[in-house]
Amino acid sequence: MLGPRTGGTSLHKAGWAAVAALLLLLPATRSLAQDRHGGDGRGVLGYMITEVVVTVPDVTLTGTDGRPVPLRALLGDDRPVMLQFIFTTCPTICPLLTGVAAKVREDLGKDREKLRAISITIDPEHDTPIVLREYAANFDADPDWSFLTGRLEDIIAVQKAFGSYLGNKMNHPPYTFLRRSPRDPWVRIDGIVHADVLEVETRKMIGAR
Repeated sequence: MLGPRTGGTSLHKAGWAAVAALLLLLPATRSLAQDRHGGDGRGVLGYMITEVVVTVPDVTLTGTDGRPVPLRALLGDDRPVMLQFIFTTCPTICPLLTGVAAKVREDLGKDREKLRAISITIDPEHDTPIVLREYAANFDADPDWSFLTGRLEDIIAVQKAFGSYLGNKMNHPPYTFLRRSPRDPWVRIDGIVHADVLEVETRKMIGAR
């Protein structure tokens, strides 16, 4: 399990310990496809997986280095993508989502270079590039994992495009989005699943064993 880097302020050691403990409580299983049943996509673990159509807005966000990041261009190549919405002061859902993503990337080893990971803050007024950089460091984020902030109106536009905007940051759904390529639909996982589950789906998506 990944641990916090020293010197970070967004996620102290006690907070990471709580995240790690909660992650261990999430049940491992086979694959998302194997756990689906019925017509609504809801699986036996209580999460849901659905295909969604997303029209990515033409907005420019900001990376942890302060440089502009045109979102369409970032998502425009053929690399598979994992995308989440988070904010750094979130006490529950966000560190769990980010922790699961970090564990998946750790377990992928060199294969993680085939996967682009994107975490977009929904609290850009607080989550400046510096704050996001500290938060990312706490999860040992590698260079292929982008943490993005930007203007509030642009962030809201992106949330709406992905169907995850519910009006305020304290009421955001625990979604993880996966996409094999720009020619494929997005897959939305609604719920927090064990890292082993997400790793299976990610490996299938990137063609790794």
